[in-house]
Amino acid sequence: MASEKRKLGKDLGTPIGIVSGLIIILIGIYLQKTSATFPQKLNWFVSTSALFIVFGSTVAAAMVAIPFNSIKTIPAVVGITVRSLAFDYLSIIDKMLELAAIGRKDGLFALEKHAREIEDPFFSNYLEQATFERDAKKLKSNMDMEMNNIMSRHEAGAELFTFMGTYSPAFGMMGTVIGLIVMMYGFDTGGSGSVAEKFADLLQGMATALITTLYGVVFANLIFLPIAAKLERRSINELRHKEIVAQGILMLHAKEHPILIKEKLMNFVPKELKRKKIKEKDSD
Repeated sequence: MASEKRKLGKDLGTPIGIVSGLIIILIGIYLQKTSATFPQKLNWFVSTSALFIVFGSTVAAAMVAIPFNSIKTIPAVVGITVRSLAFDYLSIIDKMLELAAIGRKDGLFALEKHAREIEDPFFSNYLEQATFERDAKKLKSNMDMEMNNIMSRHEAGAELFTFMGTYSPAFGMMGTVIGLIVMMYGFDTGGSGSVAEKFADLLQGMATALITTLYGVVFANLIFLPIAAKLERRSINELRHKEIVAQGILMLHAKEHPILIKEKLMNFVPKELKRKKIKEKDSD
């Protein structure tokens, strides 16, 4: 249908981006010139305690900052980022113009059967409501209320990952401080062993302590903040879709001329899509 969302399968950008980032980090580790082998160098950057401190503390802080119910939605929100969902704004406008012609010719009640054929629930429900609701202000209020609820839900998901992206570097630093404190207290100037050997152990302990900082930065800038940015972009696209539908329905309700409807709704379409539409017309 022209008015509905087009499901394009999976959006592999998120997993491919994360995996690519990790591969680039691994290549960077491999290219470091040391006498150690690659498996040895890789082992330097593996720390279960660092992972536990950074990820566990980040989730705990997010639980303090936002409602617990939002924390439980993490798997579902991540799932949204790997689903590809596009909106054909121009087809929606074409559908509106078709409905406007029918409404002006046969009256608003004639649109009721067309509303049932539309698969997009938002479009279908409020188009049907427009056929019997005389008060345009009430109709607009109902649509605004649903769009506000959708926006609040989207903001909650993006806010969750923004919080986690903000906190994880700080907890990475905290893990480093913990590691340094433990290392300093564990450093023994007495006993057997040369000063050089003990100093080597000290440097090794410092390197281990710094791993938590690395984990915090990677979690924030490769996972949490990019996911938050993608969720915000998805929200903008869906709300633009809803706004086009809402404005179109209000103009259908007012029985405005299709030319005026098209002129107003085209203002919501991104410029790149307008240019693409013009090029397609020119090529025809």
